[in-house]
Amino acid sequence: MFFDKLEDILFQSNPAEKISKFKSFYDEFKFGNLEFEKKFIPKTLVVPSYASFCDVKSMREMKIKYPKEKKLAAFVHSIAHIEYSAIDIALDAAYRFANLPYEYYLDWLEVADDEIRHFEMICEYLQDLGYKYSDFAVHNGLFIAMQKTENSFINRMALLPRYMEANGLDANMHMESKVSKNSDKKLTRILNTILDEEISHVKKGDKWFKFACKQNNLNLDIYINIVKSLYPNAFKQKRELNINARLKAGFSKSEIEQIMNLMEQK
Repeated sequence: MFFDKLEDILFQSNPAEKISKFKSFYDEFKFGNLEFEKKFIPKTLVVPSYASFCDVKSMREMKIKYPKEKKLAAFVHSIAHIEYSAIDIALDAAYRFANLPYEYYLDWLEVADDEIRHFEMICEYLQDLGYKYSDFAVHNGLFIAMQKTENSFINRMALLPRYMEANGLDANMHMESKVSKNSDKKLTRILNTILDEEISHVKKGDKWFKFACKQNNLNLDIYINIVKSLYPNAFKQKRELNINARLKAGFSKSEIEQIMNLMEQK
């Protein structure tokens, strides 16, 4: 059964086990061997799946100063954590919201498959540095965002892919620039791959946000109001947007201008 098996994977606390189970599940799904349950009630999100093996802190507690020799590893570890969290975000999107078109589940399982590959690439690089995922503290920011939207499909699509992950497109642009200056070709190549594929992930979120708006007869302008209702300080931090990536991911020029105007306000 689709949701029952996906639940086991989503709440799995061992990364290797989660990835192994997902790969088997994904093969079953692609071969059409899974049936969607008609009356399935998803579990409430209580703790992150990584809570049992990571030192989890709030975003406010994450301003940790590491010695120079650990800075690169801590930076790479932070990317690994984003990718691991993104696996759960994609899995939960497919698990939590029922009675949607088949294409919706296909999209988010494709995203989960990509995020697993990203996580594995980053972990391999981290291992080259002499570390593993869980060696540094991690934040629960993305998990909190999942909790805030677990009962609303439109809010989930607006907040996670279209706000949180779109912000990641902006951040990745700066990370690439920073890493390439240090002539780290392997890490630059990994970040390039992640950025290229994250654009398609945000685009999938954009597609299903627009689908939800159409379903509910809502104007697309509701996006900013949804995000601000969940995070009142959203769009207040002034930064450079990755305009090209956002346009490719489905944002309109007027929407980007609106976000930029909000960031200019004091």
